[in-house]
Amino acid sequence: MKRLRTNVEGLDTILNGGLFEGGVYIFEGPPGVGKTTLANQIAYTLARRETRTLYVTMLAESHARMLQHMEGQVFFDHQDVNAQVFYVSGYREFEQGGLKAVVGLLQGELIRHRAGLLVIDGLVVGGPISMSDDSVRQFVHELQSLVSALSCTCLILTSGNGNALSAEQTMVDGIFSFEDYGFHWRAERRIQVRKFRGSQIIRGRHTFCISSRGLQFFPRLESLPPPASSGTLGPGTLPFGLPALDSVLRAGGVLAGSASVLTGQSGSGKTTLALAFAAASTTQAPGLLLPCTELVGDLRRGGAELGLGVAHTMDSGALVVEPLGQEDESMDEMGHKVLRLVDEMKIRRLVVDGLAGLADTLAFSERGYRFLGRLLLELKARGVTSLFTVDPAALAAAADSPLAEGVVGWFDNVFAFDASPAPHGADRPPGRILSIIKIRGSQASQASVDVDLSLQDASVSPSA
Repeated sequence: MKRLRTNVEGLDTILNGGLFEGGVYIFEGPPGVGKTTLANQIAYTLARRETRTLYVTMLAESHARMLQHMEGQVFFDHQDVNAQVFYVSGYREFEQGGLKAVVGLLQGELIRHRAGLLVIDGLVVGGPISMSDDSVRQFVHELQSLVSALSCTCLILTSGNGNALSAEQTMVDGIFSFEDYGFHWRAERRIQVRKFRGSQIIRGRHTFCISSRGLQFFPRLESLPPPASSGTLGPGTLPFGLPALDSVLRAGGVLAGSASVLTGQSGSGKTTLALAFAAASTTQAPGLLLPCTELVGDLRRGGAELGLGVAHTMDSGALVVEPLGQEDESMDEMGHKVLRLVDEMKIRRLVVDGLAGLADTLAFSERGYRFLGRLLLELKARGVTSLFTVDPAALAAAADSPLAEGVVGWFDNVFAFDASPAPHGADRPPGRILSIIKIRGSQASQASVDVDLSLQDASVSPSA
């Protein structure tokens, strides 16, 4: 069967290629969850491919009102209104003649406009007359015969409140359930494809957001098909960014494509070492720094005070700083954002400063372990050398679960920072004890070092 790609970000991935031409699909969910926006988004995206849409509203609301809401969307093009996207009201036919009259209206308008997509919006939400289950099944049967004969795909938008249309009792080709899930003071928009004929899909719930770009869907990262290449470590190495520390690592750094984690309590020096790692980025091997709590200006200033060339590296274009975890971003939204930025900018060195930013999401306590493992696999497949910082206490508080030890197991290299006072009488600022717990494919000349992070040429001496 021929596919009808929606070109909506993430949706075709969930559907393994898009809708099927001639299929009838139900979008059900509460008002305000994004069904109408999505239907219009698909319609105007198809308009750019010269595919016409017949948009039939069963509500008393005027089309002008709907178009006013669409004008702020990037996908909307007013020139396509009544040229590629045709709006027709079926409210009067429905009120006077019921579903049978609606079928007659649809048949005439579809032939007239030669539409490849039919949208029926609000068919059963507060309908003016009561409809029996038999009449609904008969309507869907006639609708399927009509769109199949005309090679037209149909979307039925409904509140799914059970007043008239019971989706489970109809012979439609697909059922998409939308929800605005709330938990305490937080909320996530989610979609679940409960039924889809003719193809495998990515099952379960997936998050999405609504912005000026329309709807963007974020398939669960660990449920995506595996990458074509699993990636390999090395053979080269990347310096960590502090020469004295790199000298302790016998390979002169960490293996290219490896994932490192740096743990320690707040104030132990994790962000400072992360800045040093990020500042070692070059235009040939660009870097991406994703802070979860720090501001960009503070990172530039802090790097300058420590003698690290963060500002210079940013100004040269070798390093990009992009905040992670703003507002109510879901875990999968952040994961897809990381991979998108890596792909777009061909990143080779990545820093996520604060894994608790990913953990402070609704899904992390249930899926965080598998999600992180898949994220690291995707980064390795892209040849990215990464560094994540973790405050175990912050991670446990954000995830409402003490997951730090299990999470650390995914990484190739593990470092642990502990604040340590300087030896008595030492004429230098307080140092930090850095334990080198694991180094994949190499080893260190000593198990721990006393690191002075206050200067650019940070000194390292054997710890007691």
